[in-house]
Amino acid sequence: MEGMEPTGIARRQTNCSATGDMIPLISPLMTWDEFVLFNTYIAPFTIFVCAIGVSSNMVNILVFYKMGFSSSSNISLFCLAIADACTVAAIFLIACWDSFDDTYLPMPLKEVALTISTVYYFFSSMGSWITAVINVERSCCIAFPIKVKLFFTRKNIVIFIVGMFIFQIASSLPRCFAIGLTKITSPVTNRTVVIFDLEKYNAGMFFMSMLVSFSIPGLICFVIVLVGTIFLISNFKQSRQLRKSMKGSEGISDKMSVKDARLVRSIIFICVIFIVGSTPNVLLYLIQTIYPTLNIIDPYLGNLTYAFYTVSHTFQATASSVNIFVYFGMGSRFKYTFKQTFFCQSR
Repeated sequence: MEGMEPTGIARRQTNCSATGDMIPLISPLMTWDEFVLFNTYIAPFTIFVCAIGVSSNMVNILVFYKMGFSSSSNISLFCLAIADACTVAAIFLIACWDSFDDTYLPMPLKEVALTISTVYYFFSSMGSWITAVINVERSCCIAFPIKVKLFFTRKNIVIFIVGMFIFQIASSLPRCFAIGLTKITSPVTNRTVVIFDLEKYNAGMFFMSMLVSFSIPGLICFVIVLVGTIFLISNFKQSRQLRKSMKGSEGISDKMSVKDARLVRSIIFICVIFIVGSTPNVLLYLIQTIYPTLNIIDPYLGNLTYAFYTVSHTFQATASSVNIFVYFGMGSRFKYTFKQTFFCQSR
């Protein structure tokens, strides 16, 4: 939710009704000018990463589409690429809010960035859910190799993803209405523009929507992926040793070990990338839960909160942009489909 100066609160001065004295202005811990200076250093990097991320995820979407949806893994990775592409695109627009002159636009870019942030949270949560499903599925493949196909079928994966999509829409809509946009006449251009109105901002509705649609799901998925990754590594080692000890299947067990090792390493990389990219958001959520004053409308910590959001967006954009390198290491099929798609190689 970066991209809007909380001038209505940070610079407001009120009278004391009892004494008639003026309450002193609250000086923010980080001034708006300091935040803008900070953003001038981090925004170009974020924009660069987002440009790469949108391109790489479009490649992922096309390659997984060409590979087909014969397995539940392909469906999950295809949907994850879509969620990552939309997440990175939203972060790109948010990061660009102060790079262009918005004097004659019907809506200032700061308000555009605030509105687009609702889209970012939506697709970021979708990516978290899908990553958690991928992690759990592969963990079960190691722990319960026979029964896993009964639960993680293509139909069940599609039902889960569609269900989470509907849930995220329903839980995100209140946040859109809580933002508090209003129309005013611009004193510069004398035209009607749409801006953020703190008096119409419904903090309670916004908080509950964020809690249900982003904070709690993000924390749950983070814990699932973290625990699942540790579980995956531990159980894979035990499973590989068990297969090697099976009599009369030495050749098969070696073959399966190589295949599983490559798959497990790939999933671990994807999960580690997710954990690193999500850590700032999770920490910010936990800190705000313990210390609610750390929010965008606080006159003392508001601008600093924007800076934290900026950093978390950069981490998220980076994590959502580098999965293509992991996919290239998953095996020959992705690389072959990529070459066939973009370099017209025939079978």
